[in-house]
Amino acid sequence: MKKMLARTLALAMAMTLMLTGCGKKDGGGNAGGSGAPGGSGSSNTETSWPKETVTMVVPYAAGGDTDTYCRQLCALLTKELGVNFVVVNTTGGAGVVASSSVMGAKSDGYTALFHHTGTMLTQEAAGSNEFSFYDDFEVVATVARDDTYALIAKAGDSRFSDLEGMISWAKANPGKLRYSITYFGATHAVATLMEQTMGIEMNSIDVGSSTADRLTAFMADQCDVLVVNYMNIADYIENGDFVVLGICADERVPNVDHPTLKEQGYDVVQSKQYEIRLPKGTDQAIVDKLSAAIEKVTTTDEFAETLATYYAQPFYRNASDTTTQDLADVEELKGLFAE
Repeated sequence: MKKMLARTLALAMAMTLMLTGCGKKDGGGNAGGSGAPGGSGSSNTETSWPKETVTMVVPYAAGGDTDTYCRQLCALLTKELGVNFVVVNTTGGAGVVASSSVMGAKSDGYTALFHHTGTMLTQEAAGSNEFSFYDDFEVVATVARDDTYALIAKAGDSRFSDLEGMISWAKANPGKLRYSITYFGATHAVATLMEQTMGIEMNSIDVGSSTADRLTAFMADQCDVLVVNYMNIADYIENGDFVVLGICADERVPNVDHPTLKEQGYDVVQSKQYEIRLPKGTDQAIVDKLSAAIEKVTTTDEFAETLATYYAQPFYRNASDTTTQDLADVEELKGLFAE
């Protein structure tokens, strides 16, 4: 599976590079960069960027958590920096097609990647990509976090109605509990932790990487349990269509009145942080200016209040802090994929 995925991702990267061209340029129009701290571009302290529309590439379809949080941020950045920040949804390859397109774009600050750690850290730990999210991009900042990854089942399932019931059924029927997975993504990490801590074996089925695809498959009875951000299923929970078996968080999340898996005795935690990256070689002045603008807008009451409606919260970290913590988390995740 891993070798097949690696070949697929390599092909996606090659196609992207052919489309975007071979030469990267920094914000000043010069090839390469000077290796300034926090980015490999020049160390200019001032920049006239941005002068035109900035594209934020999201690796998933419209409507999910990543897309939603990106659009909220872009609306505020548009006001703050005086140019349009637009979202382009580029699906495929569990986020690799979008990531590759940004990696191969001009390093002029006008194309950025908005992605989440649930996928990036897992792929980095598994070594499933032909590139690194840390060595082959300029990390800009962390924007937000969502601790509401929920394990859900359908209401009225006669086999089980709570977590212990699910575990008992899975132990009595090894390999038959159908679980929606995206290999080397957040759902993969959760599946591994569930099997390890609960002592069960699931039937992991890849029904697509987007929230819409996975919810459609779940409702069409192609899988029995699903993990998804709470914002995507809150209405279904309220209507009584789904039941929450547990939240993949360290502690209870405000306004999400459901127990965590951890408090039920199973150390299954999957927080998602949402981060921004620019192509390698982007002028450090551009990286710094964008990071400063992100810090300003993410610490506003408006951003906090908007994210709260989606059960998420602002979470700003600069490039250095983002990279340091992420790489520490990658080291912890590597044990999940040792085999």
